Amino acid sequence: MAGDDEARLVIEVTKDFGDRYAEITAYQVPKSDRYPEGIKYSMQYGNAAGETVVRYDNFPDHPDAAHHHKHRADGTVTDIEFDGIQTLFQRFKSEVIEYGHDW
Repeated sequence: MAGDDEARLVIEVTKDFGDRYAEITAYQVPKSDRYPEGIKYSMQYGNAAGETVVRYDNFPDHPDAAHHHKHRADGTVTDIEFDGIQTLFQRFKSEVIEYGHDW
C-alpha cells in the first residue's frame, strides 16, 4: 500500500487458472474506524475479461453494505461474518474449488 509505512503484507497469492484467476492480498494496518480489526483485504476471483465472479473485501466504499462484504457476479453486495483473515481465506479457497479450480 503506497504511502502507508505502517502496513504489513500478511497474505499475497495470485493463481492463474487460464480462463479464471484468483488474487488475494491482506495487510495488517493500524486499527482505525476504517479498519477496526487492523486488517485490510481483498480476495478476488474473476474471469479473463476482468469481471468479478466473487470478491470479498472490507473497503468502506459501499454505503449499503456491512464493513465486511461479498460481491457477486450479478453485482449484488452482501454482508458477511468476519471471523479472522485466515478463516475468510479458507472460505474463499473453498468457493474457488466449488467453481472447479483446484487450489
